[in-house]
Amino acid sequence: MAVKKIITVPNPLLRQKSKPVVKISAKGGPASGWDKKIKSLTKDMADTLKDQRNPRGVGISAVQIGKPWRIFILYQNKKNLHFLNPKIISKSKKTLAEIFPEERRFMEGCLSVPGLWGFVNRPYKVKLEYLNLKGQKKTGIYKGTEASYVQHEIDHLDGILFVDRVLEQKGKIYTLEKDEEGKKELVEVKLV
Repeated sequence: MAVKKIITVPNPLLRQKSKPVVKISAKGGPASGWDKKIKSLTKDMADTLKDQRNPRGVGISAVQIGKPWRIFILYQNKKNLHFLNPKIISKSKKTLAEIFPEERRFMEGCLSVPGLWGFVNRPYKVKLEYLNLKGQKKTGIYKGTEASYVQHEIDHLDGILFVDRVLEQKGKIYTLEKDEEGKKELVEVKLV
């Protein structure tokens, strides 16, 4: 289909709550699948995610390309996983900070918040309920970084950015810079 422009802060769409998508019915019968607009949108999302290089994206929500619908895609194991109308139905009490020592913690970034990184102490495990591209109801359990990806994208659908989570947890936000030897390093952004 097409690679779309990713919207970035401060675009107000990123702060909107996305709307659920609705399956279409076949000639008045039970709902059977998605209309062409939804299928086209998910293809555009996949093309846009695949096109990202610096940094390489692992997930994208529909709102990031200007469509505030409850859809996101994760790129995992060399394939796109589609999540329509996702909902977290349970979370672990244990968090990432309890499982991973500080030096192994996953720093989140975002295609819509370019150049910034930070650790978000999210639940270590989540159970998700969603619809796939065929309109089938699915559940999945995600742990560790995959759980972070899922929660990050669902936050997008609720108008929340990862930097909001970092700040509410009184964490640090970083930017990537080169040191004197040309090596990349994270440097804390001092917020005024």
